[in-house]
Amino acid sequence: MSDTSVPLRWLLGQHDLGLRLLAGRDDLDREVSWAHSIELADPTPWLGGGELLLTTGLRLPEDDAGRSAYVRRLADTGVAALGFGTGLSHPRVPPAVVQAAEECGLPLLEVPLPTPFVAVTKAVMERLAELQYEGVSRASRIQPRMTRAALRGGPQAVVRELAVSTRSSVVLLDDAGAVRASHPAGTASADTAVAALLHGAPSAPSAPGDACGGSGARLGDAASAAVSSGRHRVVALQRVQVGARAHGQVALVTDRPLTAVDHLLLGHAASLIALEAEKPLRLREEQNRVNAMFLRMLLDGSVAAPAARDHLGEAGFSAPERLRVLVLRGTGPQRALAALGQALAERGLLRFGLARAGCAVLLLDTGVDAAALVAEAASGLRPRPWAGVSAEHGPAEAPTALREAMTAAEAAQARQCSGVVAFAELAGHELLAEPHTRAVLQRLAADRLAPLADHDARQGTELVASLRAFLENHGQWEAASTALGVHRHTLRARVERVQLLLPADLESAHVRAELLLALSAWPTQ
Repeated sequence: MSDTSVPLRWLLGQHDLGLRLLAGRDDLDREVSWAHSIELADPTPWLGGGELLLTTGLRLPEDDAGRSAYVRRLADTGVAALGFGTGLSHPRVPPAVVQAAEECGLPLLEVPLPTPFVAVTKAVMERLAELQYEGVSRASRIQPRMTRAALRGGPQAVVRELAVSTRSSVVLLDDAGAVRASHPAGTASADTAVAALLHGAPSAPSAPGDACGGSGARLGDAASAAVSSGRHRVVALQRVQVGARAHGQVALVTDRPLTAVDHLLLGHAASLIALEAEKPLRLREEQNRVNAMFLRMLLDGSVAAPAARDHLGEAGFSAPERLRVLVLRGTGPQRALAALGQALAERGLLRFGLARAGCAVLLLDTGVDAAALVAEAASGLRPRPWAGVSAEHGPAEAPTALREAMTAAEAAQARQCSGVVAFAELAGHELLAEPHTRAVLQRLAADRLAPLADHDARQGTELVASLRAFLENHGQWEAASTALGVHRHTLRARVERVQLLLPADLESAHVRAELLLALSAWPTQ
């Protein structure tokens, strides 16, 4: 329902007015934007469409053909309905008027003599005022929610809040027209109206806040524009800009007429996103620091799952109940986190990342393409990092997700894989996913690998990592030493030390299999 018009059905429901429907029964959802009485033979030059025109028929033509033409002119002008007062000029509504209204699909209301036109006009005006007040009140409730979403979750959260509050689809575009965020997911690729706007539909910009437009529209130099598509979609665009600096545009897609509240909230969302884009670096760094603290607590298991889900949902995560952990190793963790943060910011997402065990650790929304994110972030990093991503887990299983991602990143390094290795692709991950077998493997790891870990801690060696590289490369000295970045003679010396400390016969396939399983459960942080 629009906040600038009254449904005709509502007006007919005001029984104290005594209105009676004579024609146009199938079109009672028409919106009445104004009610006015006009006693002219041809009132169309003074009409703009959407009116409830009230008349007693004082200047109505005497012949049926003239009366039919009068009704058709009103219908062509776009009036919402015709109200015909009876008991003065005409004891009843002329049949020719009723027939013409039915043929044109124009709702025709009989206004009985006891009901003055001013009562009908007053009912419409008071209802319009009520709707406008309700719209302002609704906007006043939604705007603080959008502001809180911006503070907690950035552009992605603002887009989500705008979409939910307006019951529409929302897309955030950068200045080149690429999608930074959307809600529901996939809106831009699925809606042809948005696609037409992005790919250069005919330009028909409107004034700021104006809800008009042609069959296609782009912003051009205007601050906002709206367009109706052939799929009965309405798309409104609002520029995200501060001064001369443009940060893209927000598109709101709906299948109903836009209201003043829609435009108000769209403009508010664009302002919030612009403020986020302009946020000083120190504030962004502070936000990253707070997010890192939250992630550290989540990985340590000190955040309750419901609280974690609520926090991540407010931060713009599309599915906060299902998360992944991404790990980058082999390069400076702070530089890697900065590159990942930039790639996330371009998608309208916040960074939840920290450095751990010489690696960059990132909490990843299930809706983010890990491979694309890493490819973008790693393009400027030297040396290029090795990346691993966990399977999906709930917030309570974040420590497990971290261990999986660490294992997958180590596997990526051992295999010299330039892409992202998913833990789900590693052999044996099903065993680790089962709590009972995981406990068994953890006990096995503690028994078999503790001597190596103790030696590493005391002597500063890398026996555990060397054993992992040796086994994962099937005992191939050249491949394993390359994975570790050491000379093969150095690796041979380390493996000999491993055999002395365990002791273990690494020529035995059974021993190798047992140690590989132990390593799969060995903590890497």
